[in-house]
Amino acid sequence: MTRPYATDEQYERWFMADCCRCGLRRHKAGTWPDGYVCRTCSDRAVRTRGTCPGCGEDRALPGLRPGDRAAICTTCAGFSQTFDCSRCGFEGKLLRGRLCERCTLTDRLTALLDDGAGRVRPALVPLFDLLVTMDKPGSGLARLDMCRGQLGNASQLLRRLGLGEIPLTHDAFHELQPWRAASHLEELHMACGVLPAVDKHLCSFQRWLPGHLADIADPEHAKTIRLFATWHVLPGLRARVGVHAYVQSHVRMNVQSNPSLMVGVLTLRDGDV
Repeated sequence: MTRPYATDEQYERWFMADCCRCGLRRHKAGTWPDGYVCRTCSDRAVRTRGTCPGCGEDRALPGLRPGDRAAICTTCAGFSQTFDCSRCGFEGKLLRGRLCERCTLTDRLTALLDDGAGRVRPALVPLFDLLVTMDKPGSGLARLDMCRGQLGNASQLLRRLGLGEIPLTHDAFHELQPWRAASHLEELHMACGVLPAVDKHLCSFQRWLPGHLADIADPEHAKTIRLFATWHVLPGLRARVGVHAYVQSHVRMNVQSNPSLMVGVLTLRDGDV
C-alpha cells in the first residue's frame, strides 16, 4: 500500500499538530473553531453534554466560549461540522458511517447474536436488549474489541452463543475459558433473566473445582477431594446461600413497616449468618 506522504517530514507537517485543548503534539483529529484538536480531546469534548450557556439547549457541548472557556454547543461555537448520528440523530461521538456509539453497538451485537436466520437468537433477545441500552455504549464496544484475535474473547463467546454452540446453562458457562469473560457473561445472562439467578460465590467455586481437580496427579487424592467438595463444601455453600436469601427476603418484607430494622441491616455482616 502506497503511503500518502513521501517523507517523515511530510507526515509530521500533514498529520501532526499542537492540540489547541491539551497543548500536546499529536495526530490531528480535526480543525475546530479554536484550532487543531487531537483525538483524545475531541472524544472527551463531544461526550460532554448539558445545557448550553449560549442558547440554553440541552445537547452536546464540544465548543469553548472565548473568554471564560465555558463548554458550548456547536452552533454557538461556530462549528462547520455536526456530530449527529446518521441513523438516530443523537449528537455525540461518531464512528464508521457517521453512526453513534449506541447504533454501532446495536449493529455489532445484532451480527454476533445472529442465529443464522438473519435475526438475534430468540432466547438471547433479553440479553441483547440489556446490552444495547447500557449507560455507556462506548464501554460495550471496547469490551467487544478487547483481546481481539485471542481464543475465547467476548466477541467469540457471543458469536457461539448466537449460533447455539453454547448451551444456556450454568454448567456450560462453568466449562468456558477464559473464566473471567465467561463469568461476566454468566452474570449478564442472570441479570436479564436468560439464566436463573444463583449465588456468584457458589458459581465461582463450581467453576474453579474441575480445573483444580485436573491438576492433582494422584487419582485417589483427586477422588477424595471431589467427594469432600461434593458432599461437604457444596451443601454448606448452598445452605449459606439459602440463609442469605431468606434474610434478604424477610428484611424486604418488614423494613418498610418497621424502619428501625434498617439499623440491623446496616450492621449485618457475612460472618453473622
